Amino acid sequence: MQSVAVITDIHGNAAALEAVLQDILGRGLRQIVCLGDVVGIGPDTDRVFELLL
Repeated sequence: MQSVAVITDIHGNAAALEAVLQDILGRGLRQIVCLGDVVGIGPDTDRVFELLL
């Protein structure tokens, strides 16, 4: 069975998202499920969308 990474509550924080994505890749996970709250209050909405697409 393949492991899945679950992320949520990013809130436009691209720096934190980049760190989490690096950790996920470092663990060899290739499937990510995002539960929501991607943008809203953080400063890097555009960058977050770039990372997730």
